[in-house]
Amino acid sequence: MPLLANPLEALAFRLSLVPPVLADYFGVLGFHSLLAGVRLGVFDALEARPMRPGELAVELGCAEASTASLLRALAGLGYLKVRRGRYALTRPARVWLCTSSPTCLAEGLEFCERSVVALWSGLEKAVRDGGPPVPLYTLTESDPELSRAFQAWVATLARQQAPFAARAIPVHRDARNLLDLGGSHAQYSIALLRRHPDLHATVLDLPQALTAAEPHPRLTLRAGSFLDDDLGEGFDLVLLFNVLHGLDDRQAAGLLSRVAGALNPGGTVVIGDQFRGRAPGRASRTLMDLLDLNYLVAGGGGVRTFAATAALLTAAGFHRPRHRRPLRSPATDLAVAVRA
Repeated sequence: MPLLANPLEALAFRLSLVPPVLADYFGVLGFHSLLAGVRLGVFDALEARPMRPGELAVELGCAEASTASLLRALAGLGYLKVRRGRYALTRPARVWLCTSSPTCLAEGLEFCERSVVALWSGLEKAVRDGGPPVPLYTLTESDPELSRAFQAWVATLARQQAPFAARAIPVHRDARNLLDLGGSHAQYSIALLRRHPDLHATVLDLPQALTAAEPHPRLTLRAGSFLDDDLGEGFDLVLLFNVLHGLDDRQAAGLLSRVAGALNPGGTVVIGDQFRGRAPGRASRTLMDLLDLNYLVAGGGGVRTFAATAALLTAAGFHRPRHRRPLRSPATDLAVAVRA
């Protein structure tokens, strides 16, 4: 977790009594400490019972002194707590890092590591050129392990948010056909299918991405590219979750125009994404700015404002773009519009 400075530490950074760049550097070290804890099995082992460093070292087959060093760091980061020499999990570790938890992000952390080490090493070039030499989705199709790690990451996040997003998505009682573009894991489609028994869904995504999809009797998987392939027609609802932030304005405008052609008159498009300008504080705004850079270095896209997204929708033939923020879905806002 991020290290939050106390008032004295914060003052030392502000007055440059301590180089503030050290906090950024040690943040990277903290992330790698977390990865080591996950891969060594620290969190799963401590889920059963609190342990002293020596006990845990024996269970994991590690050296005692180095195990103690790692435990101290993980405790400082807020993932562990120590009492009378025994280390135990904090709630964030139980929720997000234990493999028995339905919200475990451990498998997806491999993608975060590869993103930080590989993709972000090309940030300077991406800033100069306006995008990466090879987009992330192209890389995942040629690297099954990267695709698996990426899908594990996004699917776990989607499982938490999809039920709440589904409640906020307007579905007409006569709607029958849903098209989910770039839906890969199909979590958003499945959440809607559970709420609407007469709905059928088609997920269109690249072949490697579709390997993450969960089965459902009213779900059809279609391998292809939503940028190049025919989308079909006769749909009542189209989902674009975490798609537009990977596209530049030209690509986004072209895709939305084709989405309008795939929808029946009066059909609805739902964009699930992050919108700039709605973050409540400095830390949240900075996280959004870093996410904007992440989308640049991964695919050449970025975080748009809702107004910019609404303008793209209007230009593509949609009317009444509305903003919705699903309850308990902090990482995904919705832009909802109707085909004219």
